[in-house]
Amino acid sequence: MLQSTPAQPVPRKKIWTVVYTDSETECFEIRTLPEDSDEGFETLFHKEYTIGTAIGDFLEVDLSIWNQMLPKMQEAVQSINEGRYLKKSFNAIFYCTLYWLDQSAFFAPFAAALQRLHIIHGVGDFISLDECNEQMAYYKDLQQYLRDLIDQVFSVGEGENTALRYFALQQQFGEDSYPPFAFDAVQYLAVPKGVGGLYAYDEFLEEDEKRDFRTVVTEVLETEDPEAFGEFLLYRYLQENLHLRKCKYCSRYFATLGHTKLEYCDRLIENSTKTCREMGSLRLYEQRKMEDPAIREYKRSYKTHNARIRYGLMTREEFTAWSVEARKKRDACSAGELPLEEFVAWLNSDKPQGKQ
Repeated sequence: MLQSTPAQPVPRKKIWTVVYTDSETECFEIRTLPEDSDEGFETLFHKEYTIGTAIGDFLEVDLSIWNQMLPKMQEAVQSINEGRYLKKSFNAIFYCTLYWLDQSAFFAPFAAALQRLHIIHGVGDFISLDECNEQMAYYKDLQQYLRDLIDQVFSVGEGENTALRYFALQQQFGEDSYPPFAFDAVQYLAVPKGVGGLYAYDEFLEEDEKRDFRTVVTEVLETEDPEAFGEFLLYRYLQENLHLRKCKYCSRYFATLGHTKLEYCDRLIENSTKTCREMGSLRLYEQRKMEDPAIREYKRSYKTHNARIRYGLMTREEFTAWSVEARKKRDACSAGELPLEEFVAWLNSDKPQGKQ
């Protein structure tokens, strides 16, 4: 039996974004009003990541994709304004919304702006992409600004404080380059941390890994403005003395908090169940093994002895006995219990006559 496609969640009267963090996690939400009330809220989207992930992901996004999407989005807007193909046109806008949310939760205000078109159309007004285009222009400028800010502020040396660095640069170069942080809509609230239930977008986006649900008390920003959204994240990163660096496995930015020597992020590798940190540790282990002269000499001799079986110079039983002894001596050499010269001499001691 074919499963029916779930109904797409539609905002009611108002749609806005929420962002909050603690010292480990950053949380992002898109909210709308409940169906039967103008008070409270209904959560459409709730995602959580290791703090610093949203901006790290945002810096890698190809924003030119929006220009490729524009013709189809403009066609959808025109059809809606003309009262034609409403379901198909709003579907196209919705799946564009999901694309940007999947790139980074930093696009939550942009996603809300796209879905706000439902509300505008619902009250009988013509819709346009003006707000979305303005936001995308801001994101393009922001990408370069953030790259510069990471180099100048968030990549300071171990033990240095990023907030002190930011305000020192503000004094040196002025508030135009390093603006102050001020938010009218910030509240100090008890909010959820951990996925405590399914949200409306979860049927369309990949669901978060389940976490232990609990409540944290922290600063919370509610806004429709992407600039306030981004500045609030930067403000919280400075408060937490966040350091950002590029992962040596995936080359994307990730945050370190008091562990500035970390070289790999904890993102899942595409089409894998392992993280960059796990694969990076494995790669480092293999690299160190290759750099160990005892292991290098053992591998060389292992290939030579294995080849002797094919040429009839050694039986399988003789090779097995040799490899057991060779591994013991290899481990002793790696541990410093057997000089490398003696190990190499032993490996070469059974060369066939006439071989040098």
